[in-house]
Amino acid sequence: MSAEPEKTDDDFQKELVELFGQEAHEWLIQIHSALIELENQPDLDRHTQLVDAVVRGITSLGGSAATVNLSEVERATFSLLPFIDTLKDRTTATRQDYATVREQFSIVITSVTTATGITLDLGFSQEPTTQAAPTADLLTLLNALRTLQEDYKVEGVSTRSLIPYVMQRLEHKARQGADQIQAVSFHQMLQELQVADVQCLESLRQQLPVVAQSLVKFRTEGLTALEPGHMLHRCMLNIEHLQGIAKQAQATPLVTFLAGLQSFLSLIVQHRIVISSQRVQAVETRIRAVLVTIEEWITAGEQERDAMGRLLPVA
Repeated sequence: MSAEPEKTDDDFQKELVELFGQEAHEWLIQIHSALIELENQPDLDRHTQLVDAVVRGITSLGGSAATVNLSEVERATFSLLPFIDTLKDRTTATRQDYATVREQFSIVITSVTTATGITLDLGFSQEPTTQAAPTADLLTLLNALRTLQEDYKVEGVSTRSLIPYVMQRLEHKARQGADQIQAVSFHQMLQELQVADVQCLESLRQQLPVVAQSLVKFRTEGLTALEPGHMLHRCMLNIEHLQGIAKQAQATPLVTFLAGLQSFLSLIVQHRIVISSQRVQAVETRIRAVLVTIEEWITAGEQERDAMGRLLPVA
């Protein structure tokens, strides 16, 4: 009989994390090298190849982190993807875009080192710092945002109400004693809103059509479609998840819609209430229409963020 002690779940998880750390080290080196080369402005074909290599590295790293239950590493890694999108077009990528990617990539590195304990030195030390980062008086920026908000109201432009949200965050900084803000920090705040928008839209595109299709089955199959394990049961959980994503994206109208949809499904699934076919079909139509509305709403958010970004240029 072997005297070797039997491995516990903790031992097994530790081994998985160690293996992940070794793989992560290689992916981070590859991503880092590609980003450095991108900043050196290669030709168009090479630029495209490098961006594709970065995306592959990110998806590999994030996917591997998910398999070993390193959720913080997974989140930080996949959050980098929207920032890489800003580099895809070589003709429009700015120095600030590259600087922002460096900052986000540093967050990924930190998350990996924290989770695995491995030591990495992949900083962008060769990036010169020729001048101090632009800053602005916090009160002046807040006043500019208030003026921008009033201009939107006068012009009757449809907004996402992102301006009040950004103002709240800046006011919180002011209450903590800050009187200046770096342009990079301000644009990072706006970039976080963009990331939340991208995640929100992608989740809606994936989940809402599933809910609509489930209602089609319910409309055609009746109460037999309400057996345990049916798609409608899973849809309720998915909608709850979507509500959390919508809140993070400051999508108040969407949160309200999803709450109503959740209540509607609860009546069907939990209370087995018979709903008329016409009403179910109306909800299906509304779900499909929401996707179009949300895309328009995302566009409004882009315009609002761009307007705020122009108040404090990064260079």
